[in-house]
Amino acid sequence: MVERKVYAEKFEPIVQPNEFLQTFPVVEYYKVVAIYPLPLLEVDIADSDHLNASVTTTESAEQEIEDVYLDTSELAQLRMIPRDDFAVTWMAKPRARPYLTTKNKTWQYQTELDDARSNVANEHLQLNEIFQFEDTEMWVKVTSNSGSLSNARLEFFGYKFILQKVEKALIPAGLKPTVVPTEGYPGTS
Repeated sequence: MVERKVYAEKFEPIVQPNEFLQTFPVVEYYKVVAIYPLPLLEVDIADSDHLNASVTTTESAEQEIEDVYLDTSELAQLRMIPRDDFAVTWMAKPRARPYLTTKNKTWQYQTELDDARSNVANEHLQLNEIFQFEDTEMWVKVTSNSGSLSNARLEFFGYKFILQKVEKALIPAGLKPTVVPTEGYPGTS
């Protein structure tokens, strides 16, 4: 039996057509109309469309990743993998809302290398799962783990959901929509 949940180890769509989603922290309700696969998108952070410079051991400037933006009423469930020897040291969705933070620390996505023995921090790729809603801005900072990198490939794959906005009152009684984080959580001030 398939167990659908957010951040499951086996990567499947978290919902099926005709099921409901709730966005967070901006609360809106949607019915899933269709699902499309997103096989692989490779974004080179060092290329002329992004940093236009090598990734070094010094943290980069904030860089917008427009490559993953979607049309209105679309949501992507994505897994994100730093493929070359670098780490995503900061992410915000949108720019004013950091995505990988706790009260006192900023967390990071480490490189996913081919040799599983060197991936102790990344045992399971569900830890690299993000949700992209419509054209919510995605900003990152990166740093090389070793020297200067002229190629810093950040790879994405996943599913795209076509959504239809619904009012909460139209969701049948007893059904709870799956809640997905589409922006950074502002936390407490």
